Amino acid sequence: MDIDLWRSRMPVTRASDGELVGWTVSLVSEEIVDAVNPVGHVVEAAVPVDAAIDVLEARGLSSLSAPYWAKAPLPIDAHTDLRRPRDDWRWRRMVMVQLDDTRVWIRPAYPDYTERMVELPLPLPADDLLLDEPPTTDE
Repeated sequence: MDIDLWRSRMPVTRASDGELVGWTVSLVSEEIVDAVNPVGHVVEAAVPVDAAIDVLEARGLSSLSAPYWAKAPLPIDAHTDLRRPRDDWRWRRMVMVQLDDTRVWIRPAYPDYTERMVELPLPLPADDLLLDEPPTTDE
């Protein structure tokens, strides 16, 4: 995500319990925003602020259960830094296992035996490291 856009974000919390469900990220004006889940992926683009809040309350957290893809080695270990991918790494399906205000922890969706207990923290926003659509090439 463009870091300047990320800095324009306003938190959206669930009215019932105050849990963060996403962010509104300003585009051209403060009235039209992107509804962005806590990891940084757009859930709904270019909508009025009120609509973005409704979308995030309805789908912000549930959007995190979708599969994501990251360029990673096989196997990964606890010291793998996904922020510095190598040419020989491949796109692998990942799942999110934990989230806090500054990081998300992921693990391979289909782990190799040696990586079945490995979880990797990624700083937020992580939408540049975790793709929400399967890549069409291995680049």
